[in-house]
Parts: sequence; C-alpha cells; structure tokens
Amino acid sequence: MLDDDRIRVFDSQGEDYKKAFQVFLDHTDQKRNAKRWLQLVVEQLPPRRVFIDAGAGNGELTRTFAPDFDRTIAIEPNAYLLSQLQRAIPSAETIGEPILSAKPVAQADLVLCSHTLYYIDSYGWLEHLERLVSWMSPTGVTIMVLQNRQTGCMEMVDHFFGHRFDLAQLAVIFRAKHGDRYDVVTTLEPAHVETPDVDSAFIVAEFILNLLPITKAPVRREVEAYINRHFKLPSGAYRFPVHQDFLQIRPKR
Repeated sequence: MLDDDRIRVFDSQGEDYKKAFQVFLDHTDQKRNAKRWLQLVVEQLPPRRVFIDAGAGNGELTRTFAPDFDRTIAIEPNAYLLSQLQRAIPSAETIGEPILSAKPVAQADLVLCSHTLYYIDSYGWLEHLERLVSWMSPTGVTIMVLQNRQTGCMEMVDHFFGHRFDLAQLAVIFRAKHGDRYDVVTTLEPAHVETPDVDSAFIVAEFILNLLPITKAPVRREVEAYINRHFKLPSGAYRFPVHQDFLQIRPKR
C-alpha cells in the first residue's frame, strides 16, 4: 500500500457502494432499533389508512410497516433501489422521483423520511421537511430520522470534512417558523455498528464518509489510524456509535 492511497469514492449506483452498504447493514442494530421505536408510534396512530415512505431505499422499513396500513406509497429516486423496493413490496405504489418532485395523491397518517437528508444539501432541508409535512393527514405524524450530530461516526465525518448533519437544528428552525401549527419533538435512540475485524471496520468508515460528496478523499492510513484510535475495543473488534435522532411533527389539536 502506498502512503498516499486514499479511500474509495462511491457511486451510489455502483457495486462498491452496494457492497459497502450491505457491510454496514450486516453489522448494525440501527435498522432494528428504528423499527422497534417506529412500531410504538404506529400502534398509537388512530387511523392507519395511508403510509408514505419518502426515500424508501430498498424497502426494508417500508415492508415492515406496510401491513399496518391500508395503502402504502413509497418514494425512491434511485433506480437500483427502486427496483429492489418494487420486488420487495409489489403492493406498494411507487414514485421514482425526488421528494420535491413527487406528488403523492393521498394524505398520510404516517410520513416517514429515514436517513435520507445526508444526500440533500442542508440549505434545502427545510423545504423538504415542509413538503413532507404537507402530505400529512390532520391526525397523522411526520417523522424524520438521521444520525445524531454528536455520535461517533458524525465526529469522524467532521474530523475529515469539517461537517456534521444536524437534525436538531432543523427542528429548531421548523419550530420557529411553524410552531403555532405543529408540535415538534426530537428523541435520541442509541444504535451501534460492531465489526469483528479492521477490514470490515474500514469498509464501514468508507461508507459513512461517503455520505458527503467527496472532492478529495482522505488518505487510507489516516482513516485506519482514526478508527483504531476511536472505535477499536480491547477484544480487537470495532464499535461505531451511530445513535439516531427521531424528529416527530404533529398538527396541534
């Protein structure tokens, strides 16, 4: 390995991205914890007629909650993920458009947008959130999910790129603009990625760092040094904190 070898820059449609994403999913409880938390919310919804999943990805979360609703609308602009979603949930109505271009034809009792804001410039976050809220029924809830800005992986992103994703700040901005109409609550739920060896840990680090567009990739040995310093356990395994913020917005009653 050369001293200036750098981490890979992924194409979200490419095989390397798909494989790295799968390594992340295979070693994390993030999705499982999110499902458990969301299930409690779903069970308390008075009517469960329509579910909109915006940025539904391959449909893993969509598939979990679709049976609880009469109708499911899944929005996913990535063609590869959309095809997976359509195979996983053939009964769902799918829209292959970005959130701001999508036009679902029903108001939803649950509007969910999970781990999608990474791929949207932060200046557009409020507009996206307002669009999601506009799809919500009068008795429904809109939920956004994102890694907490102070979690270990976001600290790594900040270390290499000087940037963090801040869902709590978006909640503050939305509340200041719309707090007379909506109740806005943010909840933190723990989650981790645990890998048995440095090779899989490095792939997870690459995947997390690729949440941002990369113009100059970090040097591989520097990333390896970082994960050994911050995430390596005495056993030789690796543990990345990936705690999640859940932003809930409901109409005031």
